[in-house]
Amino acid sequence: MIPGNDIEQCLLLRVGVVAKGSRCLSIVRLLESVKPTRLRLQLVGLAPTTQSIACLKFAGEAGIRICDDYLELLTMPSLDLIMEMTGDRRILLDLVSRKPSALGVLDLQTSMLLFDIAQQYEMVAKKETEISLATSFASAMLEASPDNVMVIDQDFRIIKCNSFPLTKGNQGREGAIGRYCFEVLHDTLSPCAGSERTCPVQETFKTRRPARSVHEITVDSGETRICHVTSYPLFNQLGEIVQVVEVVRDISDELRTRVERRAKAIQEDLTRVVQEDRLASLGRLVASVCHEINNPISSIVTFNKLVLAHIRDGTLPPEGLAGFNRYLELSVKEAMRCGEIVKNLLSFARQKSIEPNEIDLVEMVNTILLLAAHQLTMAQVETAVRLPDPPFTAWGDYALIQQCLMNLIFNAMESMASGGRMTITGGRDPQDQKVWMSISDTGQGIPPDELTRIFDPFYTTKLDGKGVGLGLSMAYGIIREHNGTIEVSSEPGKGTEFKIILPVAAAVQQGA
Repeated sequence: MIPGNDIEQCLLLRVGVVAKGSRCLSIVRLLESVKPTRLRLQLVGLAPTTQSIACLKFAGEAGIRICDDYLELLTMPSLDLIMEMTGDRRILLDLVSRKPSALGVLDLQTSMLLFDIAQQYEMVAKKETEISLATSFASAMLEASPDNVMVIDQDFRIIKCNSFPLTKGNQGREGAIGRYCFEVLHDTLSPCAGSERTCPVQETFKTRRPARSVHEITVDSGETRICHVTSYPLFNQLGEIVQVVEVVRDISDELRTRVERRAKAIQEDLTRVVQEDRLASLGRLVASVCHEINNPISSIVTFNKLVLAHIRDGTLPPEGLAGFNRYLELSVKEAMRCGEIVKNLLSFARQKSIEPNEIDLVEMVNTILLLAAHQLTMAQVETAVRLPDPPFTAWGDYALIQQCLMNLIFNAMESMASGGRMTITGGRDPQDQKVWMSISDTGQGIPPDELTRIFDPFYTTKLDGKGVGLGLSMAYGIIREHNGTIEVSSEPGKGTEFKIILPVAAAVQQGA
């Protein structure tokens, strides 16, 4: 290709023009607008047959010689061609008969044809320049891309690429060009099609559309990198796919960051959900505790009113001073009962950091039943506790195990809509250094097809929005975190039994 701005390699014709004044200006401008291409027409002389001030002004500013007579053009030594643009045959014949042998003369039609040829040359040059710029731009973009970019032909060979850090053996661009893409990326001897990896290049050739896939690429260090591979079709003028551009983006670090961020968010969400579940349990306990506290407070008020009435009347109870003593003892006893209930409630509600320690399971069960006594009474649920004599202990976090037992006890109570019996039993397994505790009810039971799903998050069998399906899921997670197990057995219409197994303190301290 001859560069558009290299005049020495162009076909340069120095032209003189004979034209009428009305057409003179347009011809001058037309010749001046034709840029230097392979064929350049340079206007050096102008002979207007009629005067045009605008034409003379434009030609003078462009440095074009103005001739008063068209025959003066024949005397210009540097002239290669005369264009007779008036269409006057007399002028044309006069010029042809008088011109030197080396000087050409063209009529109006031939001159216009030459203009067209010059303009076509200019258009071709512009097109080639645009292609050159597009090629340069594509090459620059190829090198500037932070991703690995390849141009692949229909035989899966790499015909062009940028610097390629993912090639085997660190061969770079020179080592990748001419080789198969699957050989360079995966060090295999056959295409990805038919393997566990989907081949976006083959998919693009097949569908004529961009395709995407995620590949694992092992680099020389032995590390496996996760890469997002995208292919784009390249069409020829006939609309046929001749090549594919494949972009390989290493997303390992980005993916790792996203996973870590997501894991952190899940952990924060889990902590929040556990706390919300604990607050929900606390709300149920508060309703029960309010009733439990109300009874002893009523007794205290009644006994104090009796004492106050006798003092105001200046009389003694029928028992004498012993009556005052009995009234005050009962008031103190009821007040102590209120204090014990409040202490247990505060113990349950208090935020504690997760600290494994020895847990008194008997004391924990008694505390939960005391706080839930009113709700159990209102639900017409009888309770039976058959636990080993103290010390009956396990190893774990007090608050978490307490929350787990609370969920199991409330689930048992809520499964008996028309009342029933809840039995809490426990035992020791000295051989495995573990303890077990079961909570059984006489409720509606769980169908066999739902039994395998009850520990799934957000799965619930409760109706009317009474549960969100997190209690058993969290109980399962809590027990597993304590290196324990939780089992369930149920029979529809007869009841359900949950059994938890926990390590004892000695087993954990000895590293069992």
